[in-house]
Amino acid sequence: MLNLKNMKLRPLLVHLIVTLLYPVFRACIAETDKLLVFADAITIIGLVMIVGGIIYALYLHGDFDISGYLLKRGVQKEPKQTYFAYLYDVYAKREGAFNYSLFLGLLYLATALLLSWLFI
Repeated sequence: MLNLKNMKLRPLLVHLIVTLLYPVFRACIAETDKLLVFADAITIIGLVMIVGGIIYALYLHGDFDISGYLLKRGVQKEPKQTYFAYLYDVYAKREGAFNYSLFLGLLYLATALLLSWLFI
């Protein structure tokens, strides 16, 4: 599932900053119930990120490899690579990948749940 040893700090911080911009901005401009607005915003962002993370997890598990190979083969006049050589290259590229979207989506939902349970 999520291999935490492949997580790198820089991409994690970039994902955190980009995805928290809207909830923080939305909470800052809210006139009342700032914490409720923040919890609602990170719930929505978290759900969207979980959907994206599930699609990315399918990609990481190789569910789209055959279609990727067929698209690549269709562009080339002569196939220079067999399917198994293509799979070897694709798996080598994905070896150190981490699903930041799924991880942060679950983290945001847990945070929203905790915020709403403790403070709202």
